[in-house]
Amino acid sequence: MPVTDLGICLPFVTPGPLSSERIAGTRRTLYRGVLVLLALAAASALHLLRQRGHGAWESLWAEDGSVFLTDAHRDFTGTVFALNGGYVHLVPRLIAGVVGLLSVDRAALAVSLSGSAVLALLAAFVYAASGQALRSRAARLGLAAALLLLPIAGEELYANLLNLHFYMVFACFWALVWQAETGGALAARSAIVVAVTLSDPLTVLLVPLVLVGPAMRRTSRAFVVPGVFLAGLAAQLLLMQSGELPQRNWAFHVSDLPEIFALRITGGLLVGDHFLGDLWLEYGHAFSYTALGVVALVLAALLLRADRRTAAFSLIAVLYAGLFFCVQMTGRGTSGIAPVTGSFHLHHARYALLPFLFLVTALLALVDRGPPRPWLRGAAAVWLVALIAVNYQIGPNDRSSGPRWQPQLAEARARCTRRDDVARILVAPAPPKVWFAHLRCDLL
Repeated sequence: MPVTDLGICLPFVTPGPLSSERIAGTRRTLYRGVLVLLALAAASALHLLRQRGHGAWESLWAEDGSVFLTDAHRDFTGTVFALNGGYVHLVPRLIAGVVGLLSVDRAALAVSLSGSAVLALLAAFVYAASGQALRSRAARLGLAAALLLLPIAGEELYANLLNLHFYMVFACFWALVWQAETGGALAARSAIVVAVTLSDPLTVLLVPLVLVGPAMRRTSRAFVVPGVFLAGLAAQLLLMQSGELPQRNWAFHVSDLPEIFALRITGGLLVGDHFLGDLWLEYGHAFSYTALGVVALVLAALLLRADRRTAAFSLIAVLYAGLFFCVQMTGRGTSGIAPVTGSFHLHHARYALLPFLFLVTALLALVDRGPPRPWLRGAAAVWLVALIAVNYQIGPNDRSSGPRWQPQLAEARARCTRRDDVARILVAPAPPKVWFAHLRCDLL
């Protein structure tokens, strides 16, 4: 009898001759497994191929080279729980440890492939986990596509390890919302929460959701994922005490918050990154606050027609959009992100990712679970498909125009005079801010 959790069937094989039904079932299982693998590979490729110009696989991004790969070659076991930016990054460090076993020539390719593959797996998990909140496969597929092909990715949210934890926090939200208790579901949910809590301390904001499962279901299995979550979060917070806590490096002005949210989140929700700069330069604050008003009116109209459970879930998603935005902006500072009249840039897109995805979640839930209105669901599908398609390709940026791994590696080899020297290898983004991977010459 097959066990189905995340779309992959694993048959229990019992002794005895195979019946025709069991042979047919085994073939269906194999076909489905192959299709899942092909879908994950295609999703990874779609994410990886977004950058025009030099491919993402030709460069290493910032801390991927200067911290994670450098530490993996220097002392992997001693640095796997080391702090960077004031907290532990377990998943990037584990991947860098595996990449460190390969030839340094393949480092950029391996890191980019790994980052894309993890995102594909996260999208697949969100597709499966959202099944209790979103009724239709189209809505779940749209949400997974929004995560994988984020229309507001800027230059920093694709094919790297450094910023995976922003996507992972969104997956962790669904790991806590999803209440499936089969063995496979519990294993997948637990793997997500332990990976995320040991990669981003902001998962502390999801603690209220930890109480939902045990309070509502009151089964022994309902405590598994919350227990794993709390253990992982406690370990993260304990390890953070061993070093310097995260510091705010930019000035913070509370008056900047509405302007940033209006432009980068709601403006991005309407048009994505592709037209955002042109509209800001042409219309300025009028465009930003018009976008904010349009999104607010659409949400209000849908909430008024939603049933109580759908409205409650959507409001939770909206509240998390605002909460993560405000906490991240308070911790980082608003200077350098707040829109300035007459200029525009797409830096720091990572701080828009979670608010954006939570707003998409709220809108999809309200449309999907609301009263049957084919025209409304059709309009939502057209909007999401157009938003993702128009913003699929990412134009020239600090990564595509920055240092490529192979040429920089060749220069470092030429500079090496002794095997025990440490070579500095320039990695993306482009100067003036420079990042270097530090590797021993005998590894080159």
